[in-house]
Amino acid sequence: MKDEIKKALKTKRYKLYHLADQMGYTKAHLYNVLNKKHKAPKQFIFTLCACINEMTGSTFTTEDFKEYTQ
Repeated sequence: MKDEIKKALKTKRYKLYHLADQMGYTKAHLYNVLNKKHKAPKQFIFTLCACINEMTGSTFTTEDFKEYTQ
């Protein structure tokens, strides 16, 4: 999923740290979640989907990130 996010961001010339800034989280926290070092609360995943969809016009849903939640 991390690669899919990066690909979507790249189409609009964004990087993962831009997404982290948009979400209001540190890039370290976003990277830890996407690398499955930390589980994320549902609110984090909701914010992730909302921000990436707004930034890129993608259609990610919270269901796409079930493996990352608590």
